[in-house]
Amino acid sequence: MQARVLRRIYRFGPLIFAVGFLTPLAAQLIKASGATLPFGLTPLTTGFILAFALAIPAQLRGRWI
Repeated sequence: MQARVLRRIYRFGPLIFAVGFLTPLAAQLIKASGATLPFGLTPLTTGFILAFALAIPAQLRGRWI
């Protein structure tokens, strides 16, 4: 039972990594750089967009590289 749950969670590894690590990292980098964002987006929203732009192809291919 536990192994089955872990396998299902592991399948979404790139998306979990994007939400948990890449999103806050991108948001902090954007905030630290002082960049002006288009359309009034917040750094966190832009971080989500950037993180998912990297994670969705990785999820579909099954690898980051």
